[in-house]
Amino acid sequence: MEQQPTPVQGWFYLAGLLLLAGLSYGVLRWVESSMQKPAASESQAPLLVLERFRAVRLSMAGLREYVVEAPLLRQLPNQAGTWVEHPLLDWYQPDGETRDWRLRAEQGWVAADQQSIRLQGEVVMTRSAESGKTPVEVTTRDVLVRPTDRYAETAAPAHAVTPGGELRAVGLRAYLDREQLELLSEVRGYYEPSKR
Repeated sequence: MEQQPTPVQGWFYLAGLLLLAGLSYGVLRWVESSMQKPAASESQAPLLVLERFRAVRLSMAGLREYVVEAPLLRQLPNQAGTWVEHPLLDWYQPDGETRDWRLRAEQGWVAADQQSIRLQGEVVMTRSAESGKTPVEVTTRDVLVRPTDRYAETAAPAHAVTPGGELRAVGLRAYLDREQLELLSEVRGYYEPSKR
């Protein structure tokens, strides 16, 4: 005749099975965690730091198109771009000798693909009389520049001064190779033609 387990023995069997299941789960978690690679810490330290930086972009004919200078440049990791302190951008006329436009800012950020530059803080865009064209000085903030297109734009208030005139607007597009400034909204100003 077969002996039936007592209620106390049934509880011992159940407790043993639960303990075995718990231990199995613990061992499984330990094995999984030891097989995972530790997460790499993502350092935000710059990959490259340059002082007194100067870069010259040449045309296909070997003539200067534009020059970027800055006292400090920091290239960021993970294709996050490059920060530039107090950048100065000079655009040249097709002869590569005569400076056409100068842009300077408090800070700049160059995209990883180098197709755009964001000038941040106060930005001053100047064309001097030495260029042989009408001098202009535009003061604004936070300008997006596409260097290869010789194009700059901002949504911020802008103040433009020319001989005999002054304009204020909100938003600006500058086509630097076409000598065209497009003031976007709230345009106010005056112009006094030169007396000849």
